[in-house]
Amino acid sequence: MFGIILNIVLCFSVTGAVKILIIYPIPSLSHHRPVMALTENLVRRGHEVFLISPLQISSLEQHGNYTFVDVAVPDETFSDNRQNNTVNFQRPRSAWQMLEIFAQLAELPRKQFLTNSFLNFKKKVHSEKLKFDVAIIESLLIPSSCAMIRLLAGAIPIISLSSFPAEPTGTENYMGSFSHPSFIPYIRGEYTDRMNLWEKIYNWILSRYFASVQQSLLENAARRFFKETFGPEKESLVDGCWTNISLILMATNSMYFYPRPLGPNVIEVGPLHLRPPEALPKALQNWLEGADKGVIYFNLGCNFKSTSLAEDARNNVLKYFKELPQGYRVLWKWEADGPMPGLGDNVLTQKWFPQQSILGHPNVKVFITQGGLQSFQEAVHHAVPMVGIPLFSDQRCNVAKIVDAKIGIRLSPEELHSFEKIKSAIDKVLYDKSYAENIKKHSAISHDFTSQSMDKAMFWVEHVARHGGASHLRPATAEANIFQFLCLDIISVILGLISILSFAMYVLCKYLVSIVFVRVSLKTKEH
Repeated sequence: MFGIILNIVLCFSVTGAVKILIIYPIPSLSHHRPVMALTENLVRRGHEVFLISPLQISSLEQHGNYTFVDVAVPDETFSDNRQNNTVNFQRPRSAWQMLEIFAQLAELPRKQFLTNSFLNFKKKVHSEKLKFDVAIIESLLIPSSCAMIRLLAGAIPIISLSSFPAEPTGTENYMGSFSHPSFIPYIRGEYTDRMNLWEKIYNWILSRYFASVQQSLLENAARRFFKETFGPEKESLVDGCWTNISLILMATNSMYFYPRPLGPNVIEVGPLHLRPPEALPKALQNWLEGADKGVIYFNLGCNFKSTSLAEDARNNVLKYFKELPQGYRVLWKWEADGPMPGLGDNVLTQKWFPQQSILGHPNVKVFITQGGLQSFQEAVHHAVPMVGIPLFSDQRCNVAKIVDAKIGIRLSPEELHSFEKIKSAIDKVLYDKSYAENIKKHSAISHDFTSQSMDKAMFWVEHVARHGGASHLRPATAEANIFQFLCLDIISVILGLISILSFAMYVLCKYLVSIVFVRVSLKTKEH
């Protein structure tokens, strides 16, 4: 009741309600959790929100100031089928192999912007002359989303919302916050912020090459779409999209990445999707309460399925669970309809678990996770140490942070084929109390930041909408390149002047020596 009253008060107390256009294309729940939470709060605050997305927010369906444009694509762009023309996440991928799926991701907005629901919305915008005050887009697909906003709404301020620990496409550089690869690990790698010389060299290559290739793929796909669909003159809508971003909101902070210098237009608001744990279903509650010594929670996220694990890897994990001492139980997210082969009595499987509520239960002692950012944030929030099995994307970087913070252990996908490796990793986190102690400290610090996350994000969205952008926050470094940012232009001029002066001194000295030598020679001849 109190929550309902609070929402009513907020709706009537907000001043200067604005129209907000949100474009969030990728049909992955992990990408959407931050924007879903932000959207829900913006709507309840009284703002009028138009969400273009393949995922609906069920809690907002009846709100009059919320419009959902369903752009779910009825094809197999994201599919478990191992085809070349699908984005398949059912196998581990190296950093370099992630580039294979980026071309398919870049083409995804084309399919969504051609759905009937979106085309009808586009007609509505133009026929009703809808005006928007600000737009929020997903950081991973900026060119196509930015160009579509220009087509729909003209020149309005754009906020990029990122569900990554750092921007993978180099957008921060365009905002004036240059990512220094000697001290800031690239998120598709597996380094910390303390790299040796060779790691720094590899990190430079990885970050610069990936940013360049990804930007090129995204821009080219967007240009093709707007040129072919709306005419050659509309290709220019893609121009300058990277520099057209007013503000970046990062749904993370240094507790999940590393401290780094950021300009005032790149805001780390922290996790946005965290909620107080809801009551568990009675069967789950009883299962957790009945574990005298504790529970191990096994969930590899919303993209990779446990059913995709190799049979020997799954059997090795099951063997470990069967050999647990009496009093331990396991919850395992298992997506198949039938029971898991070889399942022990101490393991409960379900297709889906209310993860935040489970992690919030005091009996959960270890979380075996793929290392996705939202899972990482939830584990820290509820102080549950982790065993990270990184599979792709930013997960290796996240797990490197987990290990660096001493709040968990890394278990590579290859090590799942070894029972001894599995036993060593899980035993260490389960029985070494230092991991539980460390994550309690990490969690306490994180709570200080997280308590402000949503209010901070709401403030910045309203601030940008109210003032028509954030040019007042844009540092001069946004107009510089990496050569200038690292002062290599100044160093080059200084070295050039030193070289010229040195050469001049050399010539002068040589000339003086030659004169002296000639005079000495003449005097010698006279004698």
